[in-house]
Amino acid sequence: MAKGALDVRLVNGAEFLGRPRCFFDPEVIGPAGIHCISHAHQDHLPRTLQGDKAICSELTRRCASSRLGTELRADTHPQIEMRDSGHIPGSTMFLVKGSRRVLYTGDFSPRDRLGIAGAKPVKTDIMIVEATHGSPRYVFPPTEEMIKVLRDWVEDTMSQGSSVALFAYPLGKSQEMISLLADFVPYVHGSIASTTRLVRGNAAPDYLPYSRDAVKEPFVIICPTGAMNSSLIRYWKRTGMRTAAVSGWAIDPSFRYRMGVDEAFPLSDHADFEELISFVKECDPSVVYAQHGFASELAKEIGASLGLEAHPLLRNQKSLLEF
Repeated sequence: MAKGALDVRLVNGAEFLGRPRCFFDPEVIGPAGIHCISHAHQDHLPRTLQGDKAICSELTRRCASSRLGTELRADTHPQIEMRDSGHIPGSTMFLVKGSRRVLYTGDFSPRDRLGIAGAKPVKTDIMIVEATHGSPRYVFPPTEEMIKVLRDWVEDTMSQGSSVALFAYPLGKSQEMISLLADFVPYVHGSIASTTRLVRGNAAPDYLPYSRDAVKEPFVIICPTGAMNSSLIRYWKRTGMRTAAVSGWAIDPSFRYRMGVDEAFPLSDHADFEELISFVKECDPSVVYAQHGFASELAKEIGASLGLEAHPLLRNQKSLLEF
């Protein structure tokens, strides 16, 4: 590759320009090429389908097919290996094994939590790492500690006669909340019930589909963040319901007020800043590209603390001079 050219660029997702050429979390799945989908959150799924084949886990394929409204077909390549990313059920990192090893993390977490195994570092030459929480101010408290705090809050609130609504992403975080609060037998919003069935298959449910006529107060209900201002939630809040949001962004003191909830708990399915730095160090790459979130800040910190060549991955760059 010519001097100053990029091994990686952000055009149709994160593109690796070597052999094999790969499109990671592409916006468009074309009729040909190697397309890799790390997980089924909406912002990582293609917007346009000109083809129907992608390398991804079977669970991601099922969830993505449901969300896209068309059946994706599983693809493989002998030089591409999937590794658990520890983000949500079915999420994967991709290791490309050629003359240079390339690791694309997608969203990831190295922490074991609630039945999900954390991502494990892998030696690589080129690393494309997420930077969602790539600022030093995002250091999360221990997971077990936050689980206890959240459960205590739910139990105390219900003991005082108030119902609880927890807001979380329908895929991933909501299934964690169901597992975490299974002994309360939580109700779930309809969109979360259908997503949970996709994720868990025929497993016996440890939750109840919400029915306004069937609930007995006080109760716990898990809702998508999009339902926060729904007429139903407004009705329950008028009757004394307490609300909480569960997100890594809750580390910011202003998050609770911006979301309009009574409490906010910093339980995240992403790596925090210190985990990002540690993970990159253990992967020992020659060059790092950071994308999403605090990409410029994380790249600068990786260069300063680890002495590695690191760049933010910005859209449509053509040479290193554009960094």
